[in-house]
Amino acid sequence: MKKAAVLLAAMTLTGCSFGTPVENLLSPPVMSQIQEDIQNALTDAVGSDITPVYPRSGEYRSAYVICDLDGDGREEAVAFYRNEDDPSRVRVNVLSNEDGWHSVFDHAAPGSSVESVYITKFSSDNIYLAVGYGYAARADKTLCVYDYTDGRLANRYSEVYSRLEYVDINLDGGDDIVLLNGNTDEHPAYASLVTDTGEGVDCTSAVRMRNTTAELVHSVSGGLGGGAAAVFADSASASGNISTEIIYCVEGELRDPAAMDDSEIPSLTSRRGLYSTDIDGDGVVEIPTIEPFPGYRDTESQYVTNWNVYENYTLVNKYSSLYEPKSGYCFMLPVRWDGLVTVRTDSSSGEKVFYKFNTTLAESRLELMRIAVCAPSQKDDLELKGYYEVISGAETIMVQAGDTDDTLVLTPAEVENGMYAVK
Repeated sequence: MKKAAVLLAAMTLTGCSFGTPVENLLSPPVMSQIQEDIQNALTDAVGSDITPVYPRSGEYRSAYVICDLDGDGREEAVAFYRNEDDPSRVRVNVLSNEDGWHSVFDHAAPGSSVESVYITKFSSDNIYLAVGYGYAARADKTLCVYDYTDGRLANRYSEVYSRLEYVDINLDGGDDIVLLNGNTDEHPAYASLVTDTGEGVDCTSAVRMRNTTAELVHSVSGGLGGGAAAVFADSASASGNISTEIIYCVEGELRDPAAMDDSEIPSLTSRRGLYSTDIDGDGVVEIPTIEPFPGYRDTESQYVTNWNVYENYTLVNKYSSLYEPKSGYCFMLPVRWDGLVTVRTDSSSGEKVFYKFNTTLAESRLELMRIAVCAPSQKDDLELKGYYEVISGAETIMVQAGDTDDTLVLTPAEVENGMYAVK
């Protein structure tokens, strides 16, 4: 850990205060001719007993990343691999294309896997290669930010992290890197902002996160209301409850309002098993919370999933939904259904059936709508029964309207507008 460690150690004295390898699981992709040429040049330089290493996430997923690293108008190739002499360590090789590909630089990386790869200028004219490395026997990872000058990769910044988000969080027009770390014996939980200061890459701001943030189980970057950007960090407590911290930037300094002593965000975002996501694809991240459908108690399983956005230092409900990620859909409940409609699972078909709520579940018998998930080959049979298709794909989402004139019955347009496909 580099600058962020210094920031942690001196936070009360400075102005920067803290407010199984994937290549073994997947078949290698078919290589293009250029990639074959690069691989041949690599084996000519380092030997044939090598294993390509594929990044697990990030913008680049190939073991051979082709880009102009030094801005001279000619592309270089960055190859990630392991060799038989040291199979537990990733190596990085740079190849130049001058009358054919040939190796010009080889480097032993700190990790045993490649987590993510980004080619970035941050907000400057300099080009950087940012690589996150993972380890076989450690949960943390290491970020290395390189530049390429005179035929050599130089590591300009390194920091240990738990999760990484690549986002223009300070809205200066260039993407930044936000690193998240949970509480350990060595340091409290914190987030750090890594970008180009104009004099090189450094940590320009860090903020302390909640003192209960030990296990960071998920993170996502995206928009806040009003056009700002943020990182949404989901952490799990010892009891299994998940809560969300919203980390954003004000005049270059990171902020985490959930870490304030009097913040209501941890309790407002507390839930089980759901992660923050941009559920409707509009660029703004929603934070899910749950409550029972009418007629159910907290210990029972039919829940309304509320999708909330962070505005004016609190959560504001944007949608309420029936969220069925395993079935591939999220149905946003119309406002006119609020408190008046409940849902049950048909025990014979597995379909979700909406009923007009009448005092208790047992007395709620007026069927308003049912949602079926089927294979495309079953679609015709369901259409004969009065269902219509809302989402097509590997599995088809079909809806049947209730046989009633009740005003709570939805039109096909209302259903289609409220139905979202999810992965």
